[in-house]
Amino acid sequence: MSRETKTDRLVRTIMDNVTEHTHELINLVNNPNTREADVEVFIQSFLKSCLGFSATNGYSIRAQETKGRHRPDLIVLKGDQPVLVAEIKRLGFDLQKSEFRSGKVQLKEYLNQFESVRWGLISNGYELLLFDFSDSTKNGIEVLSFDFRSYSEQHQVETAKKQIEEMCYDLADFHENAFASREWEEFAVEATAFSPESLAKAVLAHDCIKVIARAIRGEHDYKADIEVLTDHVYSLIVNGLDDAVCDWNEVKQAELNKFIKSQKRLGRKSRRPRVKEDAAPEGQPAVAMPEASEIKESA
Repeated sequence: MSRETKTDRLVRTIMDNVTEHTHELINLVNNPNTREADVEVFIQSFLKSCLGFSATNGYSIRAQETKGRHRPDLIVLKGDQPVLVAEIKRLGFDLQKSEFRSGKVQLKEYLNQFESVRWGLISNGYELLLFDFSDSTKNGIEVLSFDFRSYSEQHQVETAKKQIEEMCYDLADFHENAFASREWEEFAVEATAFSPESLAKAVLAHDCIKVIARAIRGEHDYKADIEVLTDHVYSLIVNGLDDAVCDWNEVKQAELNKFIKSQKRLGRKSRRPRVKEDAAPEGQPAVAMPEASEIKESA
């Protein structure tokens, strides 16, 4: 039997609290009178009980009693030192709006008050978005994202044990353990590596185009010319779907979003905990897992 990993233990530890808070979120969803203040209380409790930013671990969370333009909704402190600032939106608020309306600009303004605070969080109850504001020339780089609804084909909050367990493995990246062990900083480095230019080049790489060609052949049962396909993918990247598809509309956008969510779920099924060593049976040496950089070099 495989040895329990650190991530496995964390998931086991937080699972009951995540389950409880998932039910609480459903109550908020079903209550037509839910206010932004209710979402703030929910997220504050979630940070403490599920993500480990608790008094037991030396943290406190301060909610602003007086609201104002330059007053963050929540401030997470380690002792007396602020380490995370949170902006809370009403339940279900569209966090993909402009940077100003989504709250990113507000977060940066708040963080200007705390020169040593690098991390900002935005939530609408369903979603958690973690941003790195260490680069003063930018309005924050999205480092991690989580959505309670993404574990359901119907894009709604689920309470089945399997879905809760998947949530917990994803939430391990948000947990205080990951913050304290400086994993957030590693995630930030990874996030900045995924620039639009680098992603475009990766998609247009010959090996990637060949994979796309095989996928198209499997769907449409014909062979795609690599050079022609490269031109089509390049045109799609440059122009976007709005310009590349003459009758692109909200229905097609929704269909594409549904496809993307299904592909993410497929990825979660094969997901393994983020550990440096693969767990091994008692008495046998652990097998070191390759780093991302080693995988890239061997590709």
